[in-house]
Amino acid sequence: MQTNKVQPLGIRLSAASRIPLHRQLFDALVSRIHDRTFPAGFRLPPTRALAAELKTHRNTVVRAYEDLHAAGFVESTVGRGTFVAEA
Repeated sequence: MQTNKVQPLGIRLSAASRIPLHRQLFDALVSRIHDRTFPAGFRLPPTRALAAELKTHRNTVVRAYEDLHAAGFVESTVGRGTFVAEA
């Protein structure tokens, strides 16, 4: 029997920061992509799962993922997920 449990990413956001939450998340993910903690092909958690982990609104995660896609860091396919793009 397979489980669909998503591994926590260990990212923390600070509501006290002047940096918007979606930008904090974007920066944290880009950092992990650059240092190859998240290599090409790595599947990012679904937006709802990551929002629950971060205790933030799903729109925060959606915006960060959209920004990552626009910057070429990830590729998304409806029904498959969001994956780190090839360099």
